[in-house]
Amino acid sequence: MSQNVSYDDSIDSNANISLVTIDYYLHTCILPVIIVFGTIGNIANIYIFTRPVLYRSCSIYFLAGGINGLLLLLFGTTTRWLGHAFHNLDATEYSLFFCRFRFYFINVIYDLAPYFIACVTVDRYCSSSTSVNIRRLSARPKLAYLVVFGVTLLSCLVFLHTPFYYTIIDSSCQPMSGVYTRFYSSFAAAYYFLGVIIIIIFGLGTTYNVRMQRKRIQPVMIRTTKIDRKRQRSDGQLLLILFVHVACYICLAMPYHILSIFAAVQPAFLKNSTFLFIQDVTIITLNISQAVSTT
Repeated sequence: MSQNVSYDDSIDSNANISLVTIDYYLHTCILPVIIVFGTIGNIANIYIFTRPVLYRSCSIYFLAGGINGLLLLLFGTTTRWLGHAFHNLDATEYSLFFCRFRFYFINVIYDLAPYFIACVTVDRYCSSSTSVNIRRLSARPKLAYLVVFGVTLLSCLVFLHTPFYYTIIDSSCQPMSGVYTRFYSSFAAAYYFLGVIIIIIFGLGTTYNVRMQRKRIQPVMIRTTKIDRKRQRSDGQLLLILFVHVACYICLAMPYHILSIFAAVQPAFLKNSTFLFIQDVTIITLNISQAVSTT
């Protein structure tokens, strides 16, 4: 009996070592690629959406998303890669200040991503509305700057609790064990899914508005200027970019937050090596979402 137990423990130990090894190579090989291509893509986004021809509220939200994605990749993804590839460069293992600062900052920028996409969906909904008053909301770029500031400030405020409850345990920067671990997982997932719900509601609303507009077009020749045609083409391109952003972000980012809910419901999962490995993989896909959703 004791020999069987020892044999089973040996199998589990070997399996854990294999998962750790796979996790190491996934992070050291994939993250640099994400950083390089994601940085190029986000810089391209920033360049595109600062062009005068695209000066409108929708472009400002895309611009804010590009800047946020660039910060996420250059700080969040890069520090994660350095921590996995070169353990001696992981300051979160010994510096409590950097541990708390890093996780506060990456919580803010990671969860800003869906809300900037949500801003775009709300803007496109307003732009496609049949109501003149609602359409005017999307024709005010200055209002978009205020919205970006408000959304950023909100995210900064709602995650203010994290610096006080993150600590270093066994050379690992993580939420304090106990009630806060469950609260943090639930809170982060709820904040993310609130953004996703907004995206889905206004995305469906935009689709409905566009269909209604097409039904109302009369079969008569309408004279349009070259500027009008160019603007319509730009609006169509922005709408396509939006759908690509939404699809990529939801598919790649949602798995991590679903696992966060599991961890909140059953904290024992956080001690399971297989669950932690899968969670690490979903963190990689979460980072990929900031690279492949760029134009």
